[in-house]
Amino acid sequence: MLEFWFDSKIPVGRKFILLAVLALSTAGLYLLAPLELSAILMFLGTGLIFLICRYCNMHFIQTQNFLARLLHWIPIALLIALIFMQFKHGDILILGAQGIGFMALAICIFSPFSLVNLKDL
Repeated sequence: MLEFWFDSKIPVGRKFILLAVLALSTAGLYLLAPLELSAILMFLGTGLIFLICRYCNMHFIQTQNFLARLLHWIPIALLIALIFMQFKHGDILILGAQGIGFMALAICIFSPFSLVNLKDL
């Protein structure tokens, strides 16, 4: 799904449809079983860390070395840790899906350059 957001060949309208569906499904899950504010902020922070690692990987690292793999796995490890941290609150399926939704929303909202085709500029 995230590669769909970062693909410059996809029209902006389809990206906004994805953002709307993502926002509606995350809001629906939030109404079903709300996450705590601290957990929401941690998932949003994980989305920002994902963006930082992705942009560093794209712009500074040109080869597939250890640092590139490390930048790939850091957000995944954080996301898994945050999901399993929700065990103490009960059902991790709804809370984990909601957290992934908040992370994806943060990625979509805080990556405005993925909406424009930089090759045309």
